[in-house]
Amino acid sequence: MIRCDSCFELYNDGEQACPKCGHVKGAPPKELFHLYPGVELSERYIIGSVLGFGGFGITYKAWDKKLDTIVAVKEYYPSGIVNRIPGQKDVIIYAAKREKEFHFGKERFLEEARNMAKFNSEPNIVNVFEYFEENNTAYIVMEYLDGISLKEHLHEKKAVLDIDTALKITEAICNALSVIHSKGIIHRDISPDNIFLCKNGAIKLIDFGAARFSQDESKLMTIILKPGFAPAEQYEKVNKQGPWTDIYALGATLYYILTAKKPDESTNRKINDTLQYPHEINPEIPEYLSNAVMRAMAVDPNLRYRKVSDFLSAIHKEKKVLSVEQERKSRKVKRAVTVIASVTAVAAVAGISFGQYEHQKRREMLEDCSLTVWYCQSGDAKLDEAERSAYNTIIKEFTTTYPNIEIDLIGFEEAQYIDAITTREDQPNIYEYVGCDSPEKALSLEELYHGKEAGSCSLLKDAKDYYGSSDYLPLGFSVPVVFENSASGEWLKKNEAVSVTPDMLSGISDDTFSFDCECVKKSLNAPGNLFVKDSLLDFYNEETNAVGTMSTSYLDIREKMPGLYKLYPIGSDKIYCDYERVFAASSLDSKQDMASLKLLEFMLSDYAQDMLCVQNQTLDLPINDNVLDLYATVNIDFDGVFDNKDKFVFEKAD
Repeated sequence: MIRCDSCFELYNDGEQACPKCGHVKGAPPKELFHLYPGVELSERYIIGSVLGFGGFGITYKAWDKKLDTIVAVKEYYPSGIVNRIPGQKDVIIYAAKREKEFHFGKERFLEEARNMAKFNSEPNIVNVFEYFEENNTAYIVMEYLDGISLKEHLHEKKAVLDIDTALKITEAICNALSVIHSKGIIHRDISPDNIFLCKNGAIKLIDFGAARFSQDESKLMTIILKPGFAPAEQYEKVNKQGPWTDIYALGATLYYILTAKKPDESTNRKINDTLQYPHEINPEIPEYLSNAVMRAMAVDPNLRYRKVSDFLSAIHKEKKVLSVEQERKSRKVKRAVTVIASVTAVAAVAGISFGQYEHQKRREMLEDCSLTVWYCQSGDAKLDEAERSAYNTIIKEFTTTYPNIEIDLIGFEEAQYIDAITTREDQPNIYEYVGCDSPEKALSLEELYHGKEAGSCSLLKDAKDYYGSSDYLPLGFSVPVVFENSASGEWLKKNEAVSVTPDMLSGISDDTFSFDCECVKKSLNAPGNLFVKDSLLDFYNEETNAVGTMSTSYLDIREKMPGLYKLYPIGSDKIYCDYERVFAASSLDSKQDMASLKLLEFMLSDYAQDMLCVQNQTLDLPINDNVLDLYATVNIDFDGVFDNKDKFVFEKAD
């Protein structure tokens, strides 16, 4: 008897082909770049047929000689970067410029193995037995699962599953997620593809290739997503992801199981949410279960379940389940009650006069009115979309608390904006200040500098002196930084702080600082070329060692050169920064003025600053201290840059 080197069944050695799978010994694989059946790895594993392959890897059925059992072996094989000669084992990197990308991906691949290996005792998570490097690449040895993916199962049935089966699958994945979330890991790729239904009845969560630590953001949160199953925050590289990210994807999976319809893209839902509730598609679905699914899939992460256990309780009807709309209204009422109670308590304790109390109450409640908000677009389609999305989300949250305030948001291209702000008679209530002439009747923003949100915005302290009045309110700022192109060879000392002094900064204006190339090179004692911001193209093309620029270039550099740059912190007695996203207001009507002040104050809040600078990846650094700390946590490149905020100076040129 011989063992087939493709399916590993035994058959008589006199037969020409395996009667089980039809494989002829020595026959090549269907794809010539795959390992040939019969190849041996680590002097232990015999490679067999291919179970599946994608953009980053190939999974083989394999035979473990030591334990005499079938296993699965996953090989790191990023298409477009590597190749192999048919019949040979070694992987060849054929694009030299992408070697760093290959090694970065290989480390992520091994990190996947390390993550999975933490949970070998969990019944709902696929087991990892070993991982190793060989043939210029890496391998993960896992338990062989005999069955079918949930995606394939649903495709074969061509019908929705019954509710009991749907809940059984969901509960199994909830159990798996509860365990991995307890270790601070998020899966980030929950979908029918990665849920495996074994023939013995086991339900397994597989593929941890996208997993990341949610609390220790030591690595860049790369974009990993499955359209229809990924929440909006996963479409962004700078974001807050956590258990709620997996909860959205699991809710979307349950939606698909119950309705046989893949949910609309979350990014589309942010703009216009028309997703039907499951019970509207299938009346047999209980309304509580339908509500639970939609709460898990709420576009706003704050409205989702924060823990998997809460979602599990909801789908088992262990507590009352509100719809997304009901939950939003409930929170609005709670906020209103809290605001009124807080104002009343402050009035009583402080003993303020009745007139002062009435003024404060009017500010909190606001009278019916409409506001117009103008802002200047950047001209970059992606950034403009992110900016508008941020503003719309902030306005939606604001009007949830103040539903009697109508807000019209209008964005202009720069040339149109300058013309509109200087010539049109129908002036806005709130407008972005871009250095041009502004409406004559400015609304003083003095009270915002002493308001409750200003206490969390220490960098506002210089704004009134910077602009010469309290008519302007910056919502963000930028700092000068130096990026090293690590692909050109490291020449800056590790952890060396770049000393930026006033003589290095040229062209200081209301809007930007730019670097004096020669002064920066002298400070760094740089042996190579150093280009200013206008030469970022040379930096991208690896024709220069470093670039001095403002932090507003960070997202562009990170997107174009993932893993190929280093950001150096600034070390100086004074760190010369600039204010960004500056707003002002027109004094037009007392009711509108009160609402304008309240909206601008909300723009300084943790929620709004998070939306502007973290969730939607606009270019500015958040002026809110709490969100600035979050920004540095999410964007590990800025670790240490904000440790000396007391040295930040906002100062115009003489």
